[in-house]
Amino acid sequence: MRRPLVLALAFAGCGPGILDPILTAGSASSGPGDTTALETGPPAEASASISSTSGPATDGTSFITSASTVTSYDDCTFVCPPTTTGDDSVFIMPADPPAQCDVWAQDCPAGEKCAAAGPPPLTTGSIACAAIVPGPDQLGEPCQVLVEGHLGPDTCDLGLYCHSVDPATQQGTCRPLCTGHSDDPACPSGQVCLNTALPMCFAACDPLVHDCAGDDTCIWIDPQFGCFPAGNQPKNGLFEACEYLDQCEDGLICVDPAGAGECDLEGVGCCLPFCDLDFPDTCPGVGQVCQPFHQGKPPAGLEHLGLCSLPSRRAEDLRMTF
Repeated sequence: MRRPLVLALAFAGCGPGILDPILTAGSASSGPGDTTALETGPPAEASASISSTSGPATDGTSFITSASTVTSYDDCTFVCPPTTTGDDSVFIMPADPPAQCDVWAQDCPAGEKCAAAGPPPLTTGSIACAAIVPGPDQLGEPCQVLVEGHLGPDTCDLGLYCHSVDPATQQGTCRPLCTGHSDDPACPSGQVCLNTALPMCFAACDPLVHDCAGDDTCIWIDPQFGCFPAGNQPKNGLFEACEYLDQCEDGLICVDPAGAGECDLEGVGCCLPFCDLDFPDTCPGVGQVCQPFHQGKPPAGLEHLGLCSLPSRRAEDLRMTF
């Protein structure tokens, strides 16, 4: 049985994997073609299951059934990439502890900010008030994590978070947190919100243009795209197997293998190319056509974006949400 696609984003440096899954409490529904359960990672010494079905239990815990993979977590900065072994067990995941403050309202006492703190992995329970250091670092400036190996506290000012931290130096860059509300997040012009337990803003991008700065890569943040640290692992090429959202080369995305006859249908995912709807006859796979990537109205500036897939499988059915 084919395992569900595990989508992930490069959130902070860690372990041997290409990237860290950005997993939220409970479960996340996938596109119409599949359902993938994404659970918040447990502590390093614990393990969790990633399954094809999940949902909230009546007692506030999250349950996972029909397990096809078992996830163990390495020592890393945020949430680590999984290693898997076959298993058919049923695991009960306790609900994440509540946040100690509201990162959207920034309701901490004067002189403090609401952000991630404590050891990894990132969960709602990681969100807490911390003192703002004297002369705090500002947007785009170098910053420091004050406790080695922890998510925070850091030296950034109110509304900012020290991101892309080098585990050797504990230094990163102050990045803006999203504002507004979790149901209607906002970022500065030209940026998009990664709406997780700690919502952060990243530069918007077009996956067909490769317009990210430096070594960042353009990753899907439903419904938009944002620039993320690319990681230091080799990227997979066209029609190659993949498991993570940023595991493919630029111009490709990890989706359901059913989108191309050249893909391994037993794999978790397969690297398929984006395409331009204004130039539809450019897909490399046998029988592939360029189909709209977004379901319904696309975000402004991405009306031209398509995905190469077999006509029997719509692009929206191949995509997997996180």
